[in-house]
Amino acid sequence: MASLAGVVRDLLNGWRSRPGADWLLTVVVLGGHGLLVALTGRGDVFGAPDREQRLAVYTTGATVVALVGSFVTAAIAQYASATGRRMRVLRTAPHLASQFRRNWVSVLSATLFISAVCLLAIVLDTTETDPGGVHWAVEGALVLGGARAYRLLWLFNAVIQATDRDLADSPQAAPQGHPPASGQ
Repeated sequence: MASLAGVVRDLLNGWRSRPGADWLLTVVVLGGHGLLVALTGRGDVFGAPDREQRLAVYTTGATVVALVGSFVTAAIAQYASATGRRMRVLRTAPHLASQFRRNWVSVLSATLFISAVCLLAIVLDTTETDPGGVHWAVEGALVLGGARAYRLLWLFNAVIQATDRDLADSPQAAPQGHPPASGQ
């Protein structure tokens, strides 16, 4: 029988190779939350605050996602410019390369999408109670953002690990004839 850790690892590996699964996760979470609110009349996190508070959430969401987008482009630049053996494998091995490209594009496109939804919500949420349900679109975008944030962390970690291992393998990593620096 497979261990729980092994099952979780297999699920995460399958999820990482399919960025489209984030949309399914978003629909399930948002649908479940919407059903809970419909059945209980409680828990509408973004619908309960007044309009000014919702607008502050929308503005903050767009700002945070835009900042994350700048980190994504920096990470892609690091990924593209690294020259070690492991990084070459990540960029050229058919399965890995396409998986990494799909993930980078999914994270970057999500930042654009989430920012657009948040900015559009600022324009469309015009009443005190939001009868049109614009706040649900923002909640969905933020759930997608959470899934893509995990994906981004996984990508960052993979790139950093490969770069660090490549650096450790390089002859310049441990100069001979020089003692290690002391912690004075």
